[in-house]
Amino acid sequence: MIKFTVRILNLKVVRYFFSAASATVVDVGIYFLAFNYLFHKEDLQFSFYTFSAPTASLALSYTCGLMTNFFLTKNLVFKESDLKGHHQFLRFVLVAIGVLFLNYILMNFLIRQMQWYPTIARAFSAVSIGVLSFIVHKTFSFRVSNTEEVED
Repeated sequence: MIKFTVRILNLKVVRYFFSAASATVVDVGIYFLAFNYLFHKEDLQFSFYTFSAPTASLALSYTCGLMTNFFLTKNLVFKESDLKGHHQFLRFVLVAIGVLFLNYILMNFLIRQMQWYPTIARAFSAVSIGVLSFIVHKTFSFRVSNTEEVED
């Protein structure tokens, strides 16, 4: 049983989803706290724009989740990447912006059209984009110049 567990934990995709799940817990937890206690479920009014409480909470929580996810993914999943750290981070952020955009569209649909509670919509949207994110990070953010990878 121990050997089987070690083999599973050595799989890159398992470590990726562990990292993503950990970052998602941070993200959704901060989202809940921000939406309910920081913004008190009220929109933020500025003279030039109004941010909805779900959108403001998403911006804060996503930033915290992004930093957590990059650190864990870089150090637990794609250790063999030969890109410089700042290049990895820049690429990671570019992918994250795309994923954020997809999350925003999906969340707005679930909250406004489907009438889902915002925290549930946030958790669902985060989980639903995981596979695409793994593929893009593997082939772009943490690319390895040498085509032979030690583990898949």
